Amino acid sequence: MISTKVLGAYAAIGTLEPTAQATWYRQLAQEWNIRTFEIPLLANTPLAPELIEAFADISASLVVTLVAQWAGSGQAKPAYGLASPQESARQAALLDVISVLQQATTLIDQGITIRTIAVHTGQHLGSPIAHAIAFNQSLSALKDIMITALPDIALSVEITDSLPLDHPIAFPAAKKASLDLDALTQTLGAVNNTTPHYPVSLIVNWGRLLINGDVPLTIVRQIIASEIPLAGVILSGAAATPDGFADAHNSHLDPTSGFTATDAQSCADVLNACSDSVFFGMKCSTKKGDDQLAAAEILKAQAELLQ
Repeated sequence: MISTKVLGAYAAIGTLEPTAQATWYRQLAQEWNIRTFEIPLLANTPLAPELIEAFADISASLVVTLVAQWAGSGQAKPAYGLASPQESARQAALLDVISVLQQATTLIDQGITIRTIAVHTGQHLGSPIAHAIAFNQSLSALKDIMITALPDIALSVEITDSLPLDHPIAFPAAKKASLDLDALTQTLGAVNNTTPHYPVSLIVNWGRLLINGDVPLTIVRQIIASEIPLAGVILSGAAATPDGFADAHNSHLDPTSGFTATDAQSCADVLNACSDSVFFGMKCSTKKGDDQLAAAEILKAQAELLQ
């Protein structure tokens, strides 16, 4: 069943000055009672003090995503990632996650709850088996750290787009993951067998499944029926291009996004019927085709849909 509503407001307001972002977070808490937010943290880049103060003031909890970290570092070094067969690149990614975990500890000390740390694989580089072995090593190392230092924070893997390398849509608008869902499920199953009391879960990003050409609700049902826990779902659409969908978090207000309010309701119905506790969230940008919506309009539309 749905236990928490999550809003990735940064997709709409992340380019604003920190003071303006903080004002929006306080407004979302006051007007819509939304206090759990998805937010990216970057290695060695502390969160702005204005945001920390706002999150502490509203007793926020955070779902921390590292996909932005992977997208940025992956553009400079394609081998970068927790599933990289290149050991130096894998270790670099692992150290960056540890840096984010250190930031999480600091945020907790300031009264902010960290609900989940969401990691992912990194780009294609070698064979799926090589990527799976490397990812297993990375997740096992992270689990050991978190079980000891941050046992109340869940470790999750976000399912991201895994189109083939020859697809015309360039990274990072597509092709962010080296392992598809079947490979992820097998890898996480092996990792979780070693510490069943602290399983690594999966997070569905609806828009990134659209990029793959998947039917997102079918994937949600598939995960619920599997042995891997589902932490939650982040809803959005994507940007329509001549070559297919690209990663842009377009909303249900964009008729070309591949995502509708009906999709949101269908997903909520499936999650509410699930026996496990999961979160239900949205993360939409202001993009609408070639146009831009106002941040106020898109935040209000998301808050209303989450209700």
